[in-house]
Amino acid sequence: MDHLLCSVCGSRLGEALYRSPGDKSLTSLCRIHPAATAVFVCQNCGHLQTQAMTNVEIYYDTQYDILVGSEEEDQIYEVRDGKPIYRTDHQVNTLLEKLGFEQDVDLLDYGCAKSSTIQALCATPAKVRPHLFDVSKRYIPFWEKFVDSNNWAVNQTKPEWAAQFDVVTSFFSLEHIPTVLETMCDIAGLLKPGGVFYGIVPNVLSNIADFIVVDHCNHFTPTSLKQLLANAGLELQEIDERTHRGAFVIVARKPFSITAITPNISRSDIEHTCTELSLLADFWRGAAARVRAYETDLTDDDKVVIYGAGFYGAFISASLAHPDRVICHLDQNPYLQGKEFNARPILAPDKLPADINTVLVGLNPAHAKAIISDIPALAHRKLDYFYL
Repeated sequence: MDHLLCSVCGSRLGEALYRSPGDKSLTSLCRIHPAATAVFVCQNCGHLQTQAMTNVEIYYDTQYDILVGSEEEDQIYEVRDGKPIYRTDHQVNTLLEKLGFEQDVDLLDYGCAKSSTIQALCATPAKVRPHLFDVSKRYIPFWEKFVDSNNWAVNQTKPEWAAQFDVVTSFFSLEHIPTVLETMCDIAGLLKPGGVFYGIVPNVLSNIADFIVVDHCNHFTPTSLKQLLANAGLELQEIDERTHRGAFVIVARKPFSITAITPNISRSDIEHTCTELSLLADFWRGAAARVRAYETDLTDDDKVVIYGAGFYGAFISASLAHPDRVICHLDQNPYLQGKEFNARPILAPDKLPADINTVLVGLNPAHAKAIISDIPALAHRKLDYFYL
């Protein structure tokens, strides 16, 4: 196999930092992909990169169907006082806090999918003229509800859009794009001088599932984001890793004059990042084995469920030697309840069958115990828990 080049800085990548066991991996939609995952780290900029899937363009055009079940379908960002806070609402509030939109702006949502965030933004007093771009036509029925057809494009941005936008947004799309530097240069070309790029991408250092997602070509770190934006000719304003849990919120500006931008990155920053990524690789190399080890201690009398109908829950299910013994999945998202996940029903926590005694927790290990302890329906039950 030819050596890969870093998609951010172009440096030659060495041997894989991590390879998934066997010949299967998981996509961000929690589906089995029939190929192993190979993850590489760039020693020059600290970028983490997964070898792109074969025929990746066809995958996003025909198979990647995130949240197309209904207009309202959304993902839970967190649960507060027993009530779900949805990701779209959180993203709109964060966007308003960061940019304000007190004056009329032309905005393009790049890699937009349903563009639920911008649709919700348009329902606020924000003064926005929305435009949309994605590589798939499958989202047009959602766009038609709030954007004129002249203001969207599929596969390629319109030539007349060059240097036309006050703001370009990107919500969880850059991680999917193999040619991410080319994309960021395209985005920079769409901005007016002084225009703002606003993006959200997974933070692989806190959202550790991102490390093994096969259709995420890019796993960003602070050093690789700084390098990416500088190489695209954008001036970094902020990388916020606190406001959106498990993600980076990025604000950058297009300068009024063309100038070379040097990112503020030290060698020690990159070395520290590479060390942290090596520790994540160690975690994932042992994760499936830990699931199997716990499984071998279960008896025939144990009744098992998986908490979580997302990526971590899918990982646990895929790691089990006998996934058929899982009775159901639990999840607090009402849009998932009543559906199936891995051919098992998804139930609300308060619908947990009375004979269940074992819960395999498929949640981010950094927050899993706190989330489980905050679910009233589980608090009074005597249950054995497995945590990744």
